[in-house]
Amino acid sequence: MKLRVVALLLLISLLSGSLLAPVSAADSFPMPPQPKWWAQSGLTDVRYGIWLPCNAEWGISNDCVQGINLYKLDGSAAGPLTYQPLKGFEPSKAVQEWVITQTPGGEAIENSARVKDLMDSIGHWKLPDGITNTDGTNLINSYIHLMLNSLQINTTGYDQDKSSLPEGYYFEFQIKSSKFSKSVKWVLSNVRDPQISISGDLITVKGVPENSPSAKFGDQVCESNLLRAKTTQRNIAINLIYSDAGNKTTDTRPDDVILGTNGWWCLSDFRFDRESQQIIVKVGNAHFDEFGNEIQGWMELKVKGKRAREWWGIDPAIAAGYAKVQISYQDGSSKIATVTSVYDPKNDWINLRAYGFTYSSPQLAISFKMPKQTPKIVEPKKTTITCMKGKSSKKVSGIKPKCPSGYKKK
Repeated sequence: MKLRVVALLLLISLLSGSLLAPVSAADSFPMPPQPKWWAQSGLTDVRYGIWLPCNAEWGISNDCVQGINLYKLDGSAAGPLTYQPLKGFEPSKAVQEWVITQTPGGEAIENSARVKDLMDSIGHWKLPDGITNTDGTNLINSYIHLMLNSLQINTTGYDQDKSSLPEGYYFEFQIKSSKFSKSVKWVLSNVRDPQISISGDLITVKGVPENSPSAKFGDQVCESNLLRAKTTQRNIAINLIYSDAGNKTTDTRPDDVILGTNGWWCLSDFRFDRESQQIIVKVGNAHFDEFGNEIQGWMELKVKGKRAREWWGIDPAIAAGYAKVQISYQDGSSKIATVTSVYDPKNDWINLRAYGFTYSSPQLAISFKMPKQTPKIVEPKKTTITCMKGKSSKKVSGIKPKCPSGYKKK
């Protein structure tokens, strides 16, 4: 079956940098031509283009996929996936080329790589025994590649337009890279409960695939639209961002901010705005699904407690109670999303869920600020005194009561 890989566009403002040619890709798998954005990547010794499975026979031991595992929702292991090498594929003879896409500003860029003249997938993995996609097949396509500003994990059922990944499982991806493991900043995805951990050169990413509307290739879903999605399938797109993501913080960690949303197509703005003290996220998708139903937006966000203390000056356990997500649309209208937010002290995360918004391309502004307290006006207490004049007495009440002329306070 011919694999039709849809290049999934993530465009985030670039950082300046010097021209750095990767030297770590010393194995036999040639990279594509150097992309023009490489000079601005800030990376050194990291492969651009496709990342294959780690394979001693191929001599690939770095910038590669160590493994993919499946877990049930209760956390118990469902088993590892098994890589299925494409018959006759030899990495040393493969020629990579770039899929060219356009930025919202109209600039053509090398967005993702593919192997030239390849008629089938080099990213097939077999699911554990007894587990299948919705069409009954037991193979998935997992395409992992370095692109503009991120390393993307793009995983679909065997036929990405007609088949969904198995329901009720976490997918865990283990990626080995001695250099990129030190460069990951924030994480964005279309999965529920997105998670990441990094130990040495091993990056582990995990999440639950969700039904995700996919726009037709070339549709401008990042602008106000009434477009229909091409299909809605349960798939995975996770982007490990290596640019600063606009947060301008020191000691940035990959688990500072982890985002999951079904509007991840237009994340051209994803940052912490210090002036407004908000996390800004621009999301987008087609307005309708393939059946003409309005797509309901959702977002799951994990914010490290340390950042809540730094950004909002508030204990994260308290901050969770003040979570607010303001939605601004391109027509100037705005609304407040429905939000649930809890603090996980074990992992020091604020877990926020927001829903109740639609697409095309709204901007979400997330904050955990405690509302300003209006000073309470304390009314002075009135007192009562007794005033005497001879045998006559009179009671006088007031804030500072005084006896009338001729009377003396008793």
